[in-house]
Amino acid sequence: MNPPSPFFTATMARLYAEQGYLRKAAQVYRHLLELEPHREDLSRCLQTVEEQIALQTHPSRRELGLMLREWAELLRKQKELKSKGNTQEGGSDENQGET
Repeated sequence: MNPPSPFFTATMARLYAEQGYLRKAAQVYRHLLELEPHREDLSRCLQTVEEQIALQTHPSRRELGLMLREWAELLRKQKELKSKGNTQEGGSDENQGET
């Protein structure tokens, strides 16, 4: 999954849950509870979402689509970082060891 966003809100979590993105909703609620552990409303919402997740035998198609998009984005970012790393080190792996 993507790292937590600084823009996560309870409304965002509720909307994710309503749209069937239960795992994403749970991620947002967990992040918010790390910031505000005293919020019982968030804790109750997280518990409800986790109960709904537990009742599922497998992720919904929506969640699978979201996970695949996030996975593809992470692969793209990894490729960019590798490309930048090779550029900063003086070239690609193919040029390594040539003098």
